[in-house]
Amino acid sequence: MTKEAAKPPDLANRDVLIVGGGISGVTAALELAGLGISVTLVEKGETLGGLAASFCCKASEVCNKCFACVVDKRIRDINNTDISILTRTELAGIEGGSGAYRVTLDNAGRTLEREVAALVVAAGIDPYDAHLKGEYGYGYLKNVLTARDLEAMLRERGAIFRPSDGVSPQKIAFFKCVGSRDQAAGNIYCSQVCCAYALRLIKMIRHTYPDITIAFHYMDIQPAGVHFADFLSKCRDDKSIRFIRSIPSKVYHAPATDSLSVKFVDADQGEVREEHFDMVILSVGMTLKKEAKFTADLLGMAFDDDGFIIEGSQTKEGIFATGACTGPKDIERSLTQAKSTAANVYQYVIGSGFR
Repeated sequence: MTKEAAKPPDLANRDVLIVGGGISGVTAALELAGLGISVTLVEKGETLGGLAASFCCKASEVCNKCFACVVDKRIRDINNTDISILTRTELAGIEGGSGAYRVTLDNAGRTLEREVAALVVAAGIDPYDAHLKGEYGYGYLKNVLTARDLEAMLRERGAIFRPSDGVSPQKIAFFKCVGSRDQAAGNIYCSQVCCAYALRLIKMIRHTYPDITIAFHYMDIQPAGVHFADFLSKCRDDKSIRFIRSIPSKVYHAPATDSLSVKFVDADQGEVREEHFDMVILSVGMTLKKEAKFTADLLGMAFDDDGFIIEGSQTKEGIFATGACTGPKDIERSLTQAKSTAANVYQYVIGSGFR
């Protein structure tokens, strides 16, 4: 007897709303659309991709697995689908229950309504505001930048230069853990991904600009993936990258040389030192997006001690969370979690959890 083929699930009226158009939201939307689910993706900003869309490729002599190219491809892919994309849009209200939610959206002042079976919160993160670390001079010392500023410079201008005079730097200091593991800043957690992120950026700079020397100031170095140990070893082998286990206390402008004077404790010598640099780059931590807190509260989701959304904490069925809004993640881990979340959402909307 021939076995009857299984009927495909009926996906009518089983739409999914994804809140947040960063790489996690985009990936979840693509995965669900590929499974035949009708998806509406809403993003508060004017473009998709979130923070990750501002990153540049960090390849050196080899690919350093920063996944910036994947972000660019995913954005191109989603713009060539029939996924409903609403930018300048926020979730404003929700009614109903499991499998039959009625949501209200604020689309640049225009009210829209949708009926959906499930919601995915992928609201993302914000970089820590470096202005709050006044001792580093961000915002008034022109040659103190965040790593994101440096990424934008490379992505948009294709070169590194000092904002004060347009001259190429010869000596750069990177500061780790700015706004993370910092009780005074109110963030005692580790953002986890900053070490690998900064070192990939440094490795790319050293490959592209071999005359630049770099001082990497750090507290300790967090591992990031199975290949990170080998990558870190290669960075340490580069004699033009100095690893200094000390977080600087102050940055001053040195008028005589138009350089930046960095004060730090030399752990090896047990004394306070000052050293001059052409630029200082701040590797800042992650915080939950402000609008994500409103969304999570609206959907009955809880927060952990570090202020991030607890995955699975929602009081209503059919509501999911994914990406860095559930805790600091790099692009690779955000992609992995988004795919897993999409699979769980699909099982929910076709399964017994949905009436």
